[in-house]
Amino acid sequence: MAKKIIVAILVVIVLAGVAWYYFGRSRHVRIENILSNPKAYEGKVITIEGEVTDRTAFFVVLKFFKVKDKTGEIIVVTKKPLPELKSDVVVKGKIDETFPVGDQKLLVFIEESVEPESSSK
Repeated sequence: MAKKIIVAILVVIVLAGVAWYYFGRSRHVRIENILSNPKAYEGKVITIEGEVTDRTAFFVVLKFFKVKDKTGEIIVVTKKPLPELKSDVVVKGKIDETFPVGDQKLLVFIEESVEPESSSK
């Protein structure tokens, strides 16, 4: 009887650990989902991943790059060094639908952190 209780406790601990890992890790949002419904992501910290397709810096004031995945492309505004062209990155940040550029307002991704994508592909 004691063996069954110990086994049951171990199973619960293992399942809890697996659930914690699965639900706690960062999930990447497809760019298509952001572009089609930006309000759903507004104010939330999310993660995207993809290839850097363009990068631009206007002095130190404004730096941005584009990230493209299989579903779309989005502009990422950053204060950090720009990643290399054609590099794969994982970017964590927030959506801003009202980012002003001149008289235009753009949907952009304001990054909090950018990391090279792990080579586990």
